[in-house]
Amino acid sequence: MQYIQGVDRHQIQLMSSIDDFVGAEHPVRIIDKIVDSIVKSDLERFEKEKVTEVGRPKYHDSVHIKLYLYGYFNGISSSRKLEVETYRNKEVIWLLGGLTPDHWTISNYRKEKGDDIKYVTKKFREYLRDAGYIKLKTIAIDGSKIKAYTNRDMLTIEKIEDKLKGIDKKIEEYLLKIAETDRYDEVIDELESNETESGNKKYIDKIIELQKQVEELNNKKEILEKENRKYISRSDSDARLMKSRDGKIPAYNVQIAVDQENKMIVDSEVETDETDIKMLPVMIESIKEELEKVPEEIIADRGYNNPELIETIEKKEEGIKIYTSQQITSRDKEEISFKYDEEKDEYTCSAGKRLVLTQRNKKKNKSLVNVYRGIECQGCLLRSKCTKSKKGRIYHRYLNQKWRDEYKEKMQSKIGKAKTAIRKTIVEHPFGTIKYLMGKIPLKLRGKEKVSTEINLYTTVYNLKRLFNIESFGDLFEKIDNYAWKTA
Repeated sequence: MQYIQGVDRHQIQLMSSIDDFVGAEHPVRIIDKIVDSIVKSDLERFEKEKVTEVGRPKYHDSVHIKLYLYGYFNGISSSRKLEVETYRNKEVIWLLGGLTPDHWTISNYRKEKGDDIKYVTKKFREYLRDAGYIKLKTIAIDGSKIKAYTNRDMLTIEKIEDKLKGIDKKIEEYLLKIAETDRYDEVIDELESNETESGNKKYIDKIIELQKQVEELNNKKEILEKENRKYISRSDSDARLMKSRDGKIPAYNVQIAVDQENKMIVDSEVETDETDIKMLPVMIESIKEELEKVPEEIIADRGYNNPELIETIEKKEEGIKIYTSQQITSRDKEEISFKYDEEKDEYTCSAGKRLVLTQRNKKKNKSLVNVYRGIECQGCLLRSKCTKSKKGRIYHRYLNQKWRDEYKEKMQSKIGKAKTAIRKTIVEHPFGTIKYLMGKIPLKLRGKEKVSTEINLYTTVYNLKRLFNIESFGDLFEKIDNYAWKTA
């Protein structure tokens, strides 16, 4: 039987150029073009490192940025795996011009140069805005809990104190063993000077290691007490325990804003607050800073439904409209209704009984309410369904109740329902794609600031993928080439 035969490995062939490693319209050429364009538009920023006459020259920022964008684009975020790719992957060899930075160099750049990675992310989003891919007409906002790069075993003050007691006991044991050699004073001198030359070196090394653990645990305890927190991760102090589909996990609340036009990510933020209730103003301010413009409409789920903040935003940012899904409250389920008389400043229930004002500006759910109490509840046929209080039914009216009622009416209208219905079609696909690229271990860095660097990389490569899907290579390459990156 005949089979297709491979080339003889020992046969001498003429070598092709590196440029032949990738096709003429390969996406990697776009990554290369974008990074080079951004870097060349601000050489002062990317060539600010001082040139030294000793040691090996550094790799240029563009080398690392290209490698990371390519890696995250293909679901490769490990610095060790990226190092391997520089030797065996023809696309990476082409992209880096045959350079092979080691994994320590690759890893350190991501840890230390988050500002430069963020700058590239910002400039690319500005390009998407100016080229018309991002319209900033309708934006959907959503958050997702992304597991931190740490285990679930969180420390409490009690656990820290128990560990400190255990460490103290171990240190005492090692000191007793050292004392048995009749060289106790000499060993203490060595501990204080960090010089371990005696025969008790192994015990001294262990004591030094335990002392480092004591310092680390005391730092964690101080953070817990200062920030009034119950838990803290040993390896990532910024991570918080958050509810997820897998139970409570140490995580970050990652927020993204997605433009409806082409499902491009407009902005992202990494937060340590588990809930989304305060996130609307955070995201709006971030979008303004990122793209110097406020969206016309913002759509979010009921987790963002904070009437006080929504009212403040709509009054502060002229022209902006916010649509959030409404939560079903106990009031909505009641059989009894209450009608407000503005002239008399009192309520009448569906049984025709009066509720009069008894208290002003009472705090409720971080808002202010006026309190109304029923004065004709005695003998009411509906009392058993209305209240168990002997003093009569209590009803709260928020100081901005008129605005709340109008907003609720807007959200229950056909337009309001239609807006919230399209939210999932805009914002859920980006999160799905990003989580697929992340894999089982979503993050490789620790700390809010460094995690933000990773999220910037993921959102940038997501936008790249969208760009490749909606634009032909030739048109895209030409637009990037003709764009005024310096003035962006």
